[in-house]
Amino acid sequence: MSATSEPRAATSRRAWPWWGVALLAFVLRAIVAHQYQSAHPNAELLAIDERAYDAWARRIAAGDWLGREVFFQEPLYPYLLGLAYRVCGVEHLLVRLVQALLGALLCVVAGKLAERWFGRAAGLGAALLLAAHAPLVLYPCFLLKEALFVPLLALSVLLLARTRDERCGGGGAWLAIGLLGGCGALLRGNVLVLLPLLVLAPVLRAWFQRSGASFGVRASFRRAGACLAGVALALAPVLLRNHAVGGVWVLTTSQAGTNLYAGNNAENEYGRAYEVSFVRGVPEHEADDWRRVAERRAGRTLDAAEVSAYWRDATFDSVRSSPALHARILWNKLRLTLGAYEVPDDHAFTWDVRYVPLLDAPWPGFGLLGAFGLAGLAWHFVQRARGARPPGGADELALVFVLYLGTIVLTVTSDRARLPLVPLLAPFAAVFALELAASARARAFARLLGLAGLLAACAAFVLVPVLPASERAEDEDERDFNLAALWALEPAQRTAAHELAARIAQRHPGSARTRLLVAGIELADLRAQVRDPMPAARAAAVERLSALAGELERLGED
Repeated sequence: MSATSEPRAATSRRAWPWWGVALLAFVLRAIVAHQYQSAHPNAELLAIDERAYDAWARRIAAGDWLGREVFFQEPLYPYLLGLAYRVCGVEHLLVRLVQALLGALLCVVAGKLAERWFGRAAGLGAALLLAAHAPLVLYPCFLLKEALFVPLLALSVLLLARTRDERCGGGGAWLAIGLLGGCGALLRGNVLVLLPLLVLAPVLRAWFQRSGASFGVRASFRRAGACLAGVALALAPVLLRNHAVGGVWVLTTSQAGTNLYAGNNAENEYGRAYEVSFVRGVPEHEADDWRRVAERRAGRTLDAAEVSAYWRDATFDSVRSSPALHARILWNKLRLTLGAYEVPDDHAFTWDVRYVPLLDAPWPGFGLLGAFGLAGLAWHFVQRARGARPPGGADELALVFVLYLGTIVLTVTSDRARLPLVPLLAPFAAVFALELAASARARAFARLLGLAGLLAACAAFVLVPVLPASERAEDEDERDFNLAALWALEPAQRTAAHELAARIAQRHPGSARTRLLVAGIELADLRAQVRDPMPAARAAAVERLSALAGELERLGED
């Protein structure tokens, strides 16, 4: 064997486990995508944000690239989806399989991040944990921005870690990091508040690594400038576009203030994704509803930026008037964000897996990863407090986790919002499991007892429910309700809508909302019957419509 072939063989042996993890992750996600496509009622009958993104992408594919209003939702995902529709046609299964591939690559990227700071075993362990993490396996099925944002965030953090090596830390790398950060803000608005820190990262890192009076001022500021240029490359076109169509300077979207208010008001005790009482929870109506109420309360016409500012100021006024209430809301959001329960938003995990047989098994979820990950994070800080010097990049990874967690707790929490935390936490989960195993093998019982106690405390924090059981049950009922309402719009599904609404009514016999659902489905039937060619059928439909109107009037009085 030649001298050059030996290193190649060694490299190949080191690479094949990563290929194996990627293949395992993709196969799991591809199987789930096929099962979802064939059995899930929302696979083609999209709802809420998926429905809005799909409609938006279809308009883009048809040639409406500019749009007509200031963006209310982050635009990057629907634009990329529209490009896919333009090139390949509207093929939802194909989109889901591409997203499954991105999910598989995410496992490798996060594993490489763990390997960089904690070693090869921790890297492969983190990658395997993510490959089998049930919510990550399911999420590529959804036409939602998280399918793109979570891999993008993990890649950004890996590139950030690589810049600690002087050979990889030049201006080009920081330009790419800034570009990825800007794209991240076009996928999730909470990233915007982190961009100033990202731009300053080279300067801050150089300051903390300084020796003597010098800390590489010029080089660090050049890198910060490159990062800022990358951010500007991503955001400037959106800023200019918003001004062109709306006449106001809005950097990305006009929903910052409304999002802040939605997660921090007296109606929303747990700060989770929910339908504000005066806003229809349908994307095509949300912006108008927020604007209408803001204008009524302000007593004047407001542009998109002023609407956002109004709800931001309303949030701050509420915090000043009721600080104890808002402290409790923030605590509840922290508990929910780091809890085992997958807080529903567009989808409810426990409801969706009914239609995905592969996931109808005890796959690892946030209960496992959260307990081990938080224990690993806590152990990292314990070691630092004792004077140990863990890798500096591990400190940065922990900082990114804490900062991103903060953006969720300050706004709205849900399973979608916390999903990006999973690949950031997986390296700490893997290294903590290895630390436990090493202590057990060495029979270091005192150390093992301390680690077990730390794990037990973190497991209690993660596993003890925050929401009452009744509210968790209502989360699943809400998905049944939404499905019945969607089926009511489809003549071919009207019978199924009646049956599902009847089951909901049995569970909630006194609910006015359920009675409205049943009446709405019947109304859809009657609208078809009044066009019946048979006079007797039309007369019966008109008579029933009159009776139904009376029932609805009495319901309104109640």
